[in-house]
Amino acid sequence: MNKLSITIALFTTQLAAFAYADAQSDLTSAVRAAIETAAPSVVRIETFGGLEKVGDVLVSSGPSTGLVLSEDGFVLCSAYSFAQQPTSVLVTLPSGKRAAAKVIARDESRMLVLLNVNSDEALTPPTLARKSDMQVGQTAIALGRTFDAKTPNVSV
Repeated sequence: MNKLSITIALFTTQLAAFAYADAQSDLTSAVRAAIETAAPSVVRIETFGGLEKVGDVLVSSGPSTGLVLSEDGFVLCSAYSFAQQPTSVLVTLPSGKRAAAKVIARDESRMLVLLNVNSDEALTPPTLARKSDMQVGQTAIALGRTFDAKTPNVSV
C-alpha cells in the first residue's frame, strides 16, 4: 500500500467513526426524548395482603408497573402481582403521590389487570404511535417504575 492509500483509508475510517458517533448521539437524544415523553404515563403498583402458596412456594408480592390509560385513573398492568388476590392495591403516581386503587377487570388469557386509581390528580395517558409509523428494526424502549418510583427504569 502506498502512502496515499493509507491516508485515504485512515480518513475514511475516521469519517465512519464520526458518522457512527453522530448516529449514536442522535439515538441517545431520541431515547431520552422518548423517556421524557412516556414517563408521566408510567406508575408503580404495590399489592398487599392475600398471600398464598403454590405448592411450597410463596407467591411473589413485589412491586410492578402499570400504564395509565386515561386521565380519570384507569391503569393497565400485568397480572403478576395479582395472583395472590391482594386485599389492597397502592399506586405511586409519577408525581410521587400514592393512591389506593381497585381491580376493575382481569384478562386471564393475556395476564392483564385493569385498575381504577382513586385520585383527584389527573393522570397522563401516553400518546400512541400510529402503526404506519412503526418499522421492523426500530429501537424499542421499555419503561417501568419497579425499582424506584421517582425515576423510571429503562431498557433499550
